Amino acid sequence: MVIPTSMPVVDEEMEKEVLRALREEFFVGGKSVEKFEEEFAEYIGVDYAVAVSSGTDALVIALRCLGIKGKVITTPMTFVATAESIVLAGAKPKFADIDANTWNISPEEIRKSIDRDTEAIMPVHLYGLPCEMKEIMEIAEDKKLKIIEDCAQAHGAEYNGKKVGSIGDVGCFSFYSTKNMTVAGNGGMITTNSRKIAEMAKLLREHGGSNYSEYIGYNARMNTINAAFGRVQLKRLDEWNKKRKWLARLYEKNLKEVKQIKLPLIDERHVYHLFVIEAEKRDRLREHLKNKGIFCGIHYPVPIHQLKPYRKYTRKKYPNAEKHAKTALSLPMYPILKEKELKMVCDEIKEFYGD
Repeated sequence: MVIPTSMPVVDEEMEKEVLRALREEFFVGGKSVEKFEEEFAEYIGVDYAVAVSSGTDALVIALRCLGIKGKVITTPMTFVATAESIVLAGAKPKFADIDANTWNISPEEIRKSIDRDTEAIMPVHLYGLPCEMKEIMEIAEDKKLKIIEDCAQAHGAEYNGKKVGSIGDVGCFSFYSTKNMTVAGNGGMITTNSRKIAEMAKLLREHGGSNYSEYIGYNARMNTINAAFGRVQLKRLDEWNKKRKWLARLYEKNLKEVKQIKLPLIDERHVYHLFVIEAEKRDRLREHLKNKGIFCGIHYPVPIHQLKPYRKYTRKKYPNAEKHAKTALSLPMYPILKEKELKMVCDEIKEFYGD
């Protein structure tokens, strides 16, 4: 038996909808894209959603729409696309350490990192757990900063009754194949309550306005069949997130006595895009599980500030992020993971540690 780290769900309705769109609509910019935008905006609880070709494009375009050219504070513990988008938009990333318990960016560290060149904060709802947005929004209001939520790992997660992506000035989502919902390939979405931002985003995604270009833009449109697939996935999202939460509680039940690991927060707000533990002898544990047919991921092995292209943006150390990078291990997590498979993962972890 092989148990992968993640596995997307594809069902008959998704396949039928893709074939229908393929036969009936334009390949790019068909009606399914517009409908997906409308449905996603309604789901998140915002006035506008703009579909783009990737989560990275969503972040770059969002920053462009907000006119950010100075420093953007974000976490060093995330996928490189977060910082990459800041540089590609013509701004500069500035890092703030994570909280040792949530593994999300620390509001206290954000406040310490603000200087006169800071223009925005880009919190990442890491692994599916919303950041402490109340504190972050208070900081932003006090310092007159913009907020771009990186929601690439947190589709459907809620904070104080509001879905992530509806709290800051702009929310950005990725629909890459491993996410809580996907579009069967690359895709992204920008969410906002600002008509001005939405209109500019639509221009930027299509060469700044195509033949009547108003800006230097991008070729960042979403393909129609991807949108058609995503519309069906969106209908399944709440059900899948509920299953992920159930699996997380099951992991906690089976692993809470293992002293050599630290479990993530078991929190109703969390949608568990990844189920990440901090583990002693992490690399040896991963190899042990692999030899048993259980594949685990490492997200992310090197904090962004230590990567070659980003070292010039800081000389600081971020001890919580650096420790997490050395110990983090992503266990299998996806809606069709079976209980017996999860228990097998837990049993092998216990065997490795001699419990």
